[in-house]
Amino acid sequence: MLKKILLMGCITVQTWSNVRSSEFREAPEKYWNFSELSKVPVFRNSPFADSKCAGLRDLLVTGAKVEGKSSEFFVYVGYPDTPVPRGGFPGVLLIHGGGGTAFPKYIKLWMDQGYAVMALDWLNQRPLIESAKMTEAKIGRAPLEGGKRSLHTINVANMVLAHSLLRSLENVNPNKTAFVGLSWGSWYGAMVAAIDPRFKGGIEVYCGNVSKNSKSFINGRFHHAIKVPLYWVASTNDGNATITSLQAGFDECAKLENKSLVIRLPHDHLGFAFPSCFRMVEYFLKGGTGLPKLGSAQINGKYIRANILAKGKGITHAILCYTEDTQEKKPHKRLWKSIPAQFDETSIQAELPDKVYQCFLSAYDGKSQFNDLCGSSNLIEFPIPK
Repeated sequence: MLKKILLMGCITVQTWSNVRSSEFREAPEKYWNFSELSKVPVFRNSPFADSKCAGLRDLLVTGAKVEGKSSEFFVYVGYPDTPVPRGGFPGVLLIHGGGGTAFPKYIKLWMDQGYAVMALDWLNQRPLIESAKMTEAKIGRAPLEGGKRSLHTINVANMVLAHSLLRSLENVNPNKTAFVGLSWGSWYGAMVAAIDPRFKGGIEVYCGNVSKNSKSFINGRFHHAIKVPLYWVASTNDGNATITSLQAGFDECAKLENKSLVIRLPHDHLGFAFPSCFRMVEYFLKGGTGLPKLGSAQINGKYIRANILAKGKGITHAILCYTEDTQEKKPHKRLWKSIPAQFDETSIQAELPDKVYQCFLSAYDGKSQFNDLCGSSNLIEFPIPK
């Protein structure tokens, strides 16, 4: 059965009870009218004193209609405390994860990197500012009119509208924008990337995977239509997206720029602060040096090998990441290990352990507390012995 909701007079939302494999890929134009969403939305200053934050502007933006009625969503906007560069600051749109909001501390962190930043709350809430020492756990939220909601197509439409507003703001360079989508926001980010070609790149943190058998609307059905280069940083042990489904996302993505796969990468909104994200946004928007990039991994006897497509700032070390754990039925609980890999000017190679089940190669050009400054190959998965 299909349930339809009218958005902005010309956009249709559909919720699905079943999706057959043959019907998996869909055109984003079926659900979103980009010509409408690319128009600058109406906005006003937020009237809420308890949402005001020093150094940020708080706005209510007119978004997609919900059940035929006008609806607003909350955003913060901030600028670096530096002279405006010629053409304006490059702009970044932050898309939070489930249970999150527009977090001032992450907005300011990205402002400090030299970006004009917009962050929206797509859950139809607004943040409550209570302390100068806010953390993700301590910051409160208050619902806007209509209450907290997760209407996927409306939320994604509002993200494109937020981008339209960001590009229109004084001192923002409309030709240099990127988004950072985290967790649930990375599923949404992949959908935004299939609608909006105006971004120079997008960052996918943790999720944005493909699950063709899922009944969910956010199962990756639009990856084939992605219009801007995407970079992923994700974990081998994430409870929200398996490494197998992530690889399916990489395979389906029409414009995969690079990926960093990391053993046991922690999952929460601190992903907005991963050094790999800063590196890749700088690459997309400022002409910076991207992370190392590897070609498709190949197996030759007992060895795995991948060509080096880009060296980043200069490869310092390489590793083979692998698991032998075929007994654990929950992928996020499998034990992953790493061993050094050998590399030269053109390729990386490692000898495979005897009982390897899943594996990939990673090349590093720096160190960070999250072990994320790398480019990774595709995942290789071997059949489980009977």
